[in-house]
Amino acid sequence: MKPASRSWAFLMLMVLALAVSAVGCPCVRNAVNADAGLRWWLFSNFGASKVCPEMLKRGVPLKVAMIGPNSVGRFFPSQCQVHVNDQDHSMVVDVTGSGYVVLPFTRRVGFYCGVSIEYRPDFKLLEDATYVWGRYSRAMRAPDLRLLGVENQVINLATQTQWGGDLATVLGRGVLESEIAKGFTVVRLDDGDDFTLGILNPPERPKRYFKGIGDHVVLESNVTDLATASRDYLGPFTIEQNNAALYARLRVTGAPADYILVDRQTGDNWRHDYEAARPMGPNPGPSIAYGQAAPGETSRAFPVEPGSYYLVVENRAPAAVGLLGMPMPFEARSTVTYSVESSSR
Repeated sequence: MKPASRSWAFLMLMVLALAVSAVGCPCVRNAVNADAGLRWWLFSNFGASKVCPEMLKRGVPLKVAMIGPNSVGRFFPSQCQVHVNDQDHSMVVDVTGSGYVVLPFTRRVGFYCGVSIEYRPDFKLLEDATYVWGRYSRAMRAPDLRLLGVENQVINLATQTQWGGDLATVLGRGVLESEIAKGFTVVRLDDGDDFTLGILNPPERPKRYFKGIGDHVVLESNVTDLATASRDYLGPFTIEQNNAALYARLRVTGAPADYILVDRQTGDNWRHDYEAARPMGPNPGPSIAYGQAAPGETSRAFPVEPGSYYLVVENRAPAAVGLLGMPMPFEARSTVTYSVESSSR
């Protein structure tokens, strides 16, 4: 369904900020689309203040282009500031947080990262959609990257990798800078927000992985690769209304994938252990739901109260590790295509 895949998805929040109810009339919509100064005024006055609150709600899937197109980790913003420059119609987003990636040889790597990026935001209002663009301008400084934990104990940030650079370069540039430099497009539709890296122009739409269902709102959709003995912490997803349900639609290839639904506090504590590369263990609190998705398609509905939740997907097949931690070719990997949605019960 929707690649609310959010590699730098925290920037999709600008769609929410720009959903100004007063622009529903076609005459107003056309006037806004034709006036760059008015669009900037709407963003700087109504959108910029919502960037950080929205981006702090959810983790950002991370990809490493030299490995493949799917997510191999996630970055969770914990602090954010936005600085608006009215003179050149730009904004600088300062973000710090922690995350993890699972790479060949290093296996699980947890890290802290701080980035400062300048974007030039813009948007266009259509009758059936709103397009928001974040055009990458520049990195204000090199990423501040620190190692929190590594599964392969012979690795450190200075270790040379097979991709032509040390681990710090691969994480700081290959995972973060190269993703941000593509810019992003967000398309707001009635049933949720689609996000994609790069610039799409109407009527182009990001790829959808699952067919839409009724009144479901898509919170996130993506494809994640799970190495053996690894997890991905999807979300957290915020539910604000009463009598709601979270829906998980999973398409699994390779090894089966377990799924565990937990509240945000439990998930945060569990995730911090994962980022520190501590031994894999059960969640430190109660599970709201648990099950296993076999190869093929699985759909589940979870009635939930208002709150914030993680859906954790895990490949429990034991790691097959050879000399110096190198993964063996017969490793039982799992690829999970997913859509997490919300709706009333």
